[in-house]
Amino acid sequence: MADDELLAAINFGNGFPPSRYASTGSYLHNPGSAPLQYETLGRVLRAAADRSPGRRALRSRREGVTMTYEELLDQADALGCGLRARGLGRGDRLGVWSHNCAAWPLALVAAARVGLIPVAINPVYEKGELSFCLKKTGVKALLIGDRLPSRDYHRQLCELVPELPAAAPGALRAPDFPELRLVVTAGKEALPGTITCDSLIKDYEKSSKNAVTAYGAEISPDDGCIIHFTSGTTGEPKAALDTHFGIVNNSYYIGRRNTLHEGDHTVCVQVPIFHALGSVITVVSALHHGAALVLAGPTYSVSANADALYGDKCSVVIGTPTMFVDLVSAARKRGTPHRVGVALTAGAPCSPQLFMDIQKHLNVESVKSIYGMTETTGSVFQSLPGETMERVTDTVGYLQDHVEVKVVDDDGRVVPFGSPGELLVRGYNTMACYWDEPAKTREALGDDGWLRTGDYFTLDADGYGRVVGRKKDIIVRGGENVAPKEIEDLLNAHPDILESQVIGVADARLGEELCAVVRLRDGACVTLADVTRHVTGRLARHKVPRLLRTVEEFPKTASGKILKYKLREMVEQGLL
Repeated sequence: MADDELLAAINFGNGFPPSRYASTGSYLHNPGSAPLQYETLGRVLRAAADRSPGRRALRSRREGVTMTYEELLDQADALGCGLRARGLGRGDRLGVWSHNCAAWPLALVAAARVGLIPVAINPVYEKGELSFCLKKTGVKALLIGDRLPSRDYHRQLCELVPELPAAAPGALRAPDFPELRLVVTAGKEALPGTITCDSLIKDYEKSSKNAVTAYGAEISPDDGCIIHFTSGTTGEPKAALDTHFGIVNNSYYIGRRNTLHEGDHTVCVQVPIFHALGSVITVVSALHHGAALVLAGPTYSVSANADALYGDKCSVVIGTPTMFVDLVSAARKRGTPHRVGVALTAGAPCSPQLFMDIQKHLNVESVKSIYGMTETTGSVFQSLPGETMERVTDTVGYLQDHVEVKVVDDDGRVVPFGSPGELLVRGYNTMACYWDEPAKTREALGDDGWLRTGDYFTLDADGYGRVVGRKKDIIVRGGENVAPKEIEDLLNAHPDILESQVIGVADARLGEELCAVVRLRDGACVTLADVTRHVTGRLARHKVPRLLRTVEEFPKTASGKILKYKLREMVEQGLL
């Protein structure tokens, strides 16, 4: 390779792609700024603890719990060895059905250290949904959260598994759940049929050192590391399995893009840990790079999140656009906080206006975005350090290290750069499979390993991407395809609109008509005429909403994603 070509390839990995060597079609591969790590998560986390054993790793504000890295690893090792001693073997699934609490990251680290696969279960799931998750993944041990005023995990579990209260801990026999043997509670009280997390740690803290070394030697980087359930907005949730290799490298490169490897960072955890945004992008990425985690509260609370951000002087805060809308509103009332290093938006497209509000009102040095999905364990595109605000507001970031992408039309043909189509992804960041669903895995990944995202996307030759919308969210009005995001970004710039969602509702003449659903600032009033004036001259006429509805809150999944199909149903049924 000639010197100039070698230099171009090296620069591409540092954020300067050699576009003159790229194809004319929407395909790119980032060869990376550092080599991939063929390693297990357990060994990576041990190395992080060895580098800074006395540094704070975790603080749970509600529980009054603080741990250093050395304490976190010691307790996780004891917990992991206790679970193995109670009958769990390599590759067995450890379900975690809990709100955010200290036991959640502890269980995540414990599983990585001894070869178990944690299954992240939505804490607001009811009995039927929980039953589906337990059966789908064959959970052998289940960690449940302590009781909250709004949630009683043990009571719900006993209704689902009536054999639990009379069972000896670790000896559960339930015909409907033949694999489930052990229930562990994160609370201080040993409830009927359960054992506490604290007692398992205490029983095995002195004998775990040799055992965890033996268990760790069994684990391969290609082994399963964690299972996340998809949101299930179009059917039953699917269980996406990721490997140690994928999680190690995902968390490494995500952390570097957020500059977690530089300085002593404190990360505000306001997102639910059961979601990939919480578990990998926030928790594991911070632990990989030796940062401190502050759990703001057990469930979503604007005041608790603001208390954590201000009170612990967090330097990094991660959340969905809706969470940042709420934090910005809180900051308008509380005043400007200390200087925040990084604010990362994820989970849904973010409007340019919100990016600017975050930077101004939260006093953020670097506002960033990240694009990914459950099946890519977080990151496909992510902002680079030092990007201009124009780059941040206009794109979802730069192609992640060591990842391939292409944009294709409905026939699978690669489209030219800048043309819309479906985004496909290939690399270490894609899931290994949907657990126990080979047909759906083949449908999503294909024999060539390309993951179909279902997202309508445009790709630039310089390595940056833009979300046009979900393919299923594209509105077809009178034969014209309309992408909601462009309209939403403009509506969000209206001074009285906090958030907007544009949906297509049934129309006898046009097939679909555009309806804007908005959340307003306190005391504000916005009419359809106001909206029309705001967008006229800045949007083509066929993109101007003809209907307007207002809501106090959008229907959302527990991970904060807005359910557009629910909004559509509510409008068409006259509920809005």
